[in-house]
Amino acid sequence: MKTLSSILLVLLIMAGCTKSPADGESSTKDYIAKVDGSYIMEKDLRRQFKALPDFMKAIYDNAEGVKKLTDELVKKELIYLEAKKQGMDKSPAYREKLEEFQKLSLISMLLTKEIEDKVSVTPEEVKKYYDTNPGEFSTDRARASHILVKTKEEADSLLKRIKAGEDFAALAEKNSIDKGSAARGGDLGFFGRGQMVPEFEQAVFSMKKGEVSEPVKTQFGYHIIKLTDVKKGKAVGFDKVKDDLTKRLLNEKRREAFDGYIEKLRASYKVEIKEDRLKDLKLAD
Repeated sequence: MKTLSSILLVLLIMAGCTKSPADGESSTKDYIAKVDGSYIMEKDLRRQFKALPDFMKAIYDNAEGVKKLTDELVKKELIYLEAKKQGMDKSPAYREKLEEFQKLSLISMLLTKEIEDKVSVTPEEVKKYYDTNPGEFSTDRARASHILVKTKEEADSLLKRIKAGEDFAALAEKNSIDKGSAARGGDLGFFGRGQMVPEFEQAVFSMKKGEVSEPVKTQFGYHIIKLTDVKKGKAVGFDKVKDDLTKRLLNEKRREAFDGYIEKLRASYKVEIKEDRLKDLKLAD
C-alpha cells in the first residue's frame, strides 16, 4: 500500500504545469489527459519523467509506468484545482511561499551561472594533489589520547602542566569533558583517516609518536592531543580515490569561489546588520 509520504513525494517532484487553451497551446487535440479545462500533454509527461530521480525512472519506464505516471499527474491536477477552488491561492501563506520559491529559484540560477558553470577541476589538478599529499591516501592508523576542554585558557593551562611533567592520563581523567575517553585516561584507541573531524585528524597525522600537540580547536572545543602509537598502512591507488577526490576538490574550489563572489557582492551593496538586536533575540519565542 502506498503511504501518504510516498504519494506526496511523487506529487511534489511533479512541479510542472498543465495547459489550458488560453495558455497559447497550438493544439490540445493530442492531449493524453484532461481535468476540467486543464490539459496534460505528452510533453508534460516527458518533462515530468525527466525530472524524476533515477531510482523512480526505473519504475515508470514501461507501459504500466506511463499509465501510473499519467495518473499521478491527474492526482496533482485534482489537488491543485481544489486548492484554487478553496481560494488558497489568495491566502497570505501562499503568497509568502510563492515569494520564497521565486527567491530560491533565482538564487539557484545565479549560483549555477556564476559558480557551478565557471568552476571546474582538471584531471591534472586531481593527480597533482594525489601525488603531493601521499599521507592522505594511505591506510595508516593512529592511536591518540586527548583532553577536551571548553576554552583555550583551560587548554593552555593544562598544556603548561603537562610540559611541567604532570601525567597526561591523570589530567585527562580529571579535566576532559569527553567523559567516555576521560575514563580511559583520554585514550581514543586506533582510528584511520576520515574518522575524526578534519582539524583533529590533520593534527594527529602530522605528529610524531609520543608528541603532545598545542591546543587544537574543533567544533567540540579545544583538544590537547598525545599521539601514542602509529600503524603504517599501504598507499591507496589513485584509481580508487580519483572520483571522490575530484568531487572534494571541486566542492572546495566552488566554496572558495562562492566566498569570493559574496565578498564582491558585499562591496556592491549596502549591508546593515543590527548586532544589538541579534544579541538578545530568541528565535523560539
